[in-house]
Amino acid sequence: MIKVVIFDLGSVCLHIDWLKINEEMQNKFGISTLVKSSGNKELIDKYDLALEGKIPTEEFFKLLAKDKDHKEVMSYYLQLYKKYKKQDERIWNLIKELKNKVKFACLTDTNDLHFQTHKEERILDKFDYPFASFQLGSKKSDKAVFTKVLSKLEIKPEEAIFVDDNIKNIENAQSLGINSILFESYEKLVESLKKFNL
Repeated sequence: MIKVVIFDLGSVCLHIDWLKINEEMQNKFGISTLVKSSGNKELIDKYDLALEGKIPTEEFFKLLAKDKDHKEVMSYYLQLYKKYKKQDERIWNLIKELKNKVKFACLTDTNDLHFQTHKEERILDKFDYPFASFQLGSKKSDKAVFTKVLSKLEIKPEEAIFVDDNIKNIENAQSLGINSILFESYEKLVESLKKFNL
């Protein structure tokens, strides 16, 4: 029996226009926020360390800002993050509909800054159990994060469903025996959940 459905946040429950954020950061500071495609190993490593809670996110912004005031860069970035983050109301309605059948968790690869904005916007209130990589000390690319979540939820792998848009994360969850759904569209998600009597 399924006890908990675990949702990824970004690209499943939330849609963030990273290109618009990058465009406005370039215009104001001449700084690219598309870190993963930057080819800058030091920057990518710092970003990952912040995601894993091994350094404060401010440390990453000090490197990103170069000669600019990193606090100003960070503040403006957060404004843009809030501006270009849209919530998927269909997902929230689905969670409301199924709340009497199952519990809901989120598991997101994120840093403390992003997580704080989710808190402020009451996004995390929609879940019975909110989990973030920076709190757990590892990302979804590490199977250990799923073991930690199962332990905190006090459930067996077969009692969970994990929903994510990243195939590697899905494969990691599946390798531990967690039922998993690759998110491709809202409609396909609903159909997949029906197979679990949800």
